This record gives sequence, structure tokens and C-alpha cells, in this order.
Amino acid sequence: MNKKNYSEIADQLIKSHTLYSLSSGIIPVPGVDILANTAIQVALTQKLCRLYHIKFEDGQLRSLLNALAGSTFARVSATGTRSLLKLIPGIGTLAGGLALGFYAALSTYASGVVFKMHIENGGTLADFDTEAKRKIYEEKMKEGMEKIEKWKK
Repeated sequence: MNKKNYSEIADQLIKSHTLYSLSSGIIPVPGVDILANTAIQVALTQKLCRLYHIKFEDGQLRSLLNALAGSTFARVSATGTRSLLKLIPGIGTLAGGLALGFYAALSTYASGVVFKMHIENGGTLADFDTEAKRKIYEEKMKEGMEKIEKWKK
């Protein structure tokens, strides 16, 4: 398989997992939605590693994903606030679900693209520099807004 085929398959994986993350917001139980999205992101990164024949360990992937998105506390706090909106009956459930689902999808898209770029440039998990990749991650979060709107149609 040539590099173009790998890249196209990786793009499809990123797209499908981003859309799965979007739906994680509909999980009505605060906290479970966050766990579901974390599992989606880890699964995406595992599949990218397998596609490109990169060795990985699940714990290593979780650590890299948390570091990439910022400190674990900041990420969980921001996401947790969106999740807790679901405790407000009616509008809170809807608003919290939409906000969390959209944020989860943006994060999944951005992390997937960053890992894909790193791997396609010859990188491995051992030399993944989260500090250096964080700016790209933030740029891809913004880019993801346009992509998600297009994919939803």
C-alpha cells in the first residue's frame, strides 16, 4: 500500500471517530460521556498506530492525549463543566450534551490529525513532543469546526 492510501485510510478513521465523539454528548450521565470520548480518542490513536505499524501501549496513548490537550485538570474541568450542565433538567441536558459533544468532536479531530501528521513525518510515540504539537492541536481544533459542519451534512 502506498503512502497516499495510508493517508486516505487515516483520514477516514479520523472522520468516523470525530463523528462518534460528537455523539458522546448524548450520553445522559455526567462523567460517563467524558469517559466515552476518552475511549474514542484512544481507539482512534490505536488504529492510527496499527495502520502505520507503530508500537504503542494504551497507557502511553492516554498520557500523550492528555498532555496534548493540556493539563489533565484543565481538560477535565472544562469538559466536566459542560457535562454537569446535564444535571439541569430539560434545557441543561440539551445544552450540556450539545456543548460537550461538539467539544469532544473538535478534540478528537485535532488529536487525530496531529498524530497522523507526526507519524507521516517519520515520528513515533517515543519522540512525540506534546509541547511542540500543542499549537498545531489548537489550530486543528479551529479547523475542525468547519470540517464537522461539512461532515454532519
